[in-house]
Amino acid sequence: MEPRKSPLQADAEGYYVPGYPFTVNGFRFTGFSLRPEALVTFAQTTVPCFEAQITAQNVHLRCDDPKVGTVTIDGKFLTRLVTNRLDAAVVSAVVTVRTGSGETLYRARDSFEWHPAK
Repeated sequence: MEPRKSPLQADAEGYYVPGYPFTVNGFRFTGFSLRPEALVTFAQTTVPCFEAQITAQNVHLRCDDPKVGTVTIDGKFLTRLVTNRLDAAVVSAVVTVRTGSGETLYRARDSFEWHPAK
């Protein structure tokens, strides 16, 4: 009998919460999810990601919203396997928000904690 394999963090359903809250154009960024669908969430809106590249090591999301702008998340998983610790950073990523004309509204590296889907 093969030992049970732990699921990869990249495959886990749930959402990722930033360590540092920020607001762009009056929208407060609250995090992102990868599974079952790649989404970026703000307190007032959820933005589907038309570009989502997720591997066991890295994550790249690009999500467009007419009010917020283009949100890009480029990061790496700090832990390969799913963790049950809700206080542990599992993703380190650079979050960039740009206007439709390409002006950078926000750009910073942050760490994200994972919370399982409810």
